[in-house]
Amino acid sequence: MSMTVGELEAALFNAFAREDAESWDQPGLSVGDRSCVVSGVALNLDQSAAAVIAAEKAGCNVLVTHHPPFIKGGPTELGPATQDETSGPGKFLYEAAARGISCIAMHTNADRAVCVREKFAEMLGYECIGNFEHLLDASRDMLSTGYGALLKPPANTTLAQVAQRAKDAFEVSPRVWGSAERPIRIIALLNGSWSEPELYDVCVKQGIDCAIVGETRYHFCTDASPALSIIDLGHDMSELPIVEVLQNVVCAAGIAPEDVCNLGLSANNWWTL
Repeated sequence: MSMTVGELEAALFNAFAREDAESWDQPGLSVGDRSCVVSGVALNLDQSAAAVIAAEKAGCNVLVTHHPPFIKGGPTELGPATQDETSGPGKFLYEAAARGISCIAMHTNADRAVCVREKFAEMLGYECIGNFEHLLDASRDMLSTGYGALLKPPANTTLAQVAQRAKDAFEVSPRVWGSAERPIRIIALLNGSWSEPELYDVCVKQGIDCAIVGETRYHFCTDASPALSIIDLGHDMSELPIVEVLQNVVCAAGIAPEDVCNLGLSANNWWTL
C-alpha cells in the first residue's frame, strides 16, 4: 500500500486527536515533505540526530516519535551531528532535512489516548477503571481520553508486589516510597513528568494508595508519605511502551510490518555504575 507522509500523519492524528494535545505542545510533522511517499517508518521515544541517522540506516524515510524535538521556541542554530557547538534540536533538524527524513511526533495527545492507558494496564495485568485526569477536571469523563490511568489490582495486593510487577513490566529498577507490606487497592499510573504538589493532594483525597510515576521530586515523595506510596520509574522508562502503541497505529494505517522498525535508542540514553 502506497502512503504519503501527510496521509500517515493524518492516520496518527485520527488515533491521537490533535485537539487532545496541550496548547503549548507541538504534535505532528516537525520537519519533512507531506507529499513524499513513505518507504519505511522508524520509531523512537525521542526525536534526535542519532535517531534520524539510525532511521536512514534502517532504510526508513519517516521517523515517528512520542516526544517532539522541542516544546517552546526552537534552536538558534542548525548544524550536523558532529558539530559540538550546535544544540541537540539544532542537530536533529539539520540531519533530518539533509537526509530527507520526515519526522512526526504524537506527544500529549498520545498521553491522553485510551489505548495508551489500556497498554499500561495490560503490561501490569491490572484492571483499568478510567483516566486520572477526571479527578483534576470534573468536566472530563473518566472513561474518555485523559491523562493517566486508574488501576485496580487484585485483592490483598501489597506495595512490594506492585513494585515487582512494575519492575518486570517496564524493565527498570524503580525507586519506591512506602511500606512494602502496605495493601494497595487503587493505583494512579502517571507516565512522564508529574511534579505539581496538588496532584499528590488529589491522590490522597481520592483514596489512591499508590502512584506509579515517570518522574517527580524527592520532597513531594517524602511529603506524601505515608498517605501515598510512590513508585518512580523514570520519565523515559515510563513512556517507552507508548512507542509500541505508535508502532501498532502505524501498521494499522497500512504500513507493512517489514517496513516498520522500532529503533529503541531511548532505552540507552543514560547509565549507572
